[in-house]
Amino acid sequence: MLLAYMKAENLKNRHTVAAKLFWIVPLFSIVIAVIFSGQDSRYYQMNQYNWWYTTFFPMLLLLSTAFAGQRERKMKNRAMGALPVDMKRLWSAKIFYSLKTLVIAALSIYFVQEVISRLLLSGGSREISSLAGLMAAVLWIGLSLWQIPLWLFVNQWLGFAAGILLGMVCNIGLGILGAPTNWWLLNPFSYISRLMCPVLKILPNGLPAEPGSQTFFPGVLDASVIPLGLGISLALFLAVWALTAGWYAGKGRKGWES
Repeated sequence: MLLAYMKAENLKNRHTVAAKLFWIVPLFSIVIAVIFSGQDSRYYQMNQYNWWYTTFFPMLLLLSTAFAGQRERKMKNRAMGALPVDMKRLWSAKIFYSLKTLVIAALSIYFVQEVISRLLLSGGSREISSLAGLMAAVLWIGLSLWQIPLWLFVNQWLGFAAGILLGMVCNIGLGILGAPTNWWLLNPFSYISRLMCPVLKILPNGLPAEPGSQTFFPGVLDASVIPLGLGISLALFLAVWALTAGWYAGKGRKGWES
């Protein structure tokens, strides 16, 4: 039954900006990373990955969730209230639609990076291995899952512009600044930037995660915290999904004007 709702979301967004985000945002990221790499494979990899997970990936997440619910919000969700639909399943379908966008974009960045970094190699060695890059792509998805229902809710509640602005402050502000600290576990927005340190050996500021780099300290390379960060993120996803789905279903029953 959920599959039918997911197909409906795909059809509804087929000719919209939301359907193009999975290639538009990665394309910008790739072009900028290539331009500023100086045709050096090492710098290209570091720039590509760092700019992607600190800036472009959060931007894609926020845009995909904003556009996913924008049409209904403009109509004050009247169409949803007039149809015999399961509001929780509809909410879940919106989550899966945004998740699909993130997965396709993350894998696109990974595979394109694999090709370009080899073209720029010129006989040298690559800074980041294929396995590390793939692990990073999987973590981007797992660690950000909980944000999908969160920003879907925020955009329904506060609107498109406020949701995007607040999301960028949380992801880029709290995420980057909170990652190289001892209290990062209390700040889920910092998980991606922090856990990329042991995986990709890159600090949130784009510098190599090695002694002498600004904000580096030995604990930042501790890979044993990856399962903990991933576990907390998945638990947060289940909690935020349940709470926001209940809220969405409640609004459907009581009416969107209430």
